[in-house]
Amino acid sequence: MEPFVTPLGIMSVIEHFLFYDRPYIFLCVDKTNSKYVVHLVDDDEICEKWFLIPSTELRVEFVRTGKISLRDSLLLAEQGWIWEITTPYDGSKGTAEIRYCNELADHDLPAKDVFLNLPERRLPVLDLDAARDAEQTFRDVFLLYLNDGHHSQTIPANDLGLILLRSQGMLETLAHKDAATRGRIPASTKEEVTMYYAGNFAASVGIRLEAKHNGLVPTSVHDALSTLMDLIEAGSSKEDLLAILKKLQSRSIARYRFFLQALEQANISFKAEWGSPFREKRVASLSIHDIRSAIGIMDIGGEDTVQKLELMGDLRLIGVQTNKNKKRSSFEFVSIEGETYKGTLSDDLLGQVDSGVFFKVPAYNVIAEIEETLEINPTTSEEKVTYSLLNIKENK
Repeated sequence: MEPFVTPLGIMSVIEHFLFYDRPYIFLCVDKTNSKYVVHLVDDDEICEKWFLIPSTELRVEFVRTGKISLRDSLLLAEQGWIWEITTPYDGSKGTAEIRYCNELADHDLPAKDVFLNLPERRLPVLDLDAARDAEQTFRDVFLLYLNDGHHSQTIPANDLGLILLRSQGMLETLAHKDAATRGRIPASTKEEVTMYYAGNFAASVGIRLEAKHNGLVPTSVHDALSTLMDLIEAGSSKEDLLAILKKLQSRSIARYRFFLQALEQANISFKAEWGSPFREKRVASLSIHDIRSAIGIMDIGGEDTVQKLELMGDLRLIGVQTNKNKKRSSFEFVSIEGETYKGTLSDDLLGQVDSGVFFKVPAYNVIAEIEETLEINPTTSEEKVTYSLLNIKENK
């Protein structure tokens, strides 16, 4: 990259916006990766004078694509001030001083109608209305704004993947909320709340998601997104957050906590915008402080969450295997919908098998009593669901 020697240090020119016999307007970056849009203001026989505008990635795209005039890029600098520097021809250090935007002289500014018109390089400028798009497509639209505090339009792939994965998992648990449907989340429920990546936009990192399925009446994903927005809107208010959490299953609470921990791990503040096909629009945000406080409110100390399931209907007991010498036991159930439950026999049931109780397999139309344990690793906060078979009986 071409060096740009300034009184503020040696910078690197990363793109020319306007160049004739020499650069007039260009983009440079310093050693801390801070970006500046640079204007040539004047020159004489001694030196050149430049304006350096500290710029976020979004501001850079506004300038280079003509979304803001060159004059306004100076007058409306994000920090309210710019650098004015000189670069002497003789190689001496030159000068640097802060100029406040409201004090800039008119003769130092470009004409009002001067714009650049260069193609976009990174994320497109946000031109989205979630509610409008949802109404037009009959699909729920969910916009995610991820900000690492540096206005960067990049994010580590691992962090982004984890945030998206846990947001999808959150919707699945929120959709699987009825007491009668506890246990493994059915594939049909996961299908109903599947969100598709549908593009990105300039908002530090902006991700557009939309529901896989459309509908003219509220769907499972609609209800799940509504509850998720309730949680985000509650922020770090203990009273508001606990009021919502009391209505949720322990699995949903754990999933929301994992989602927040993914944001905390990436040091990301979060904003969500939801548009529904029914002219509904909601916007909520979480600062890093909100995220950490909410995690503290939901801290479950690494304890396991246990609940007993009674699975009735046309279930097939595929097999029960025991190995007394190695003290291992396992079972597998497959429901009529194809949902599989695998796990170990409880100590009581294993004792019955050891004493001679015989189970005929495969067995149809049975009632299976299963203990589901949601194990939470206190170090990694990862979730693991295990099953233990407590009893089997005929469904009369």
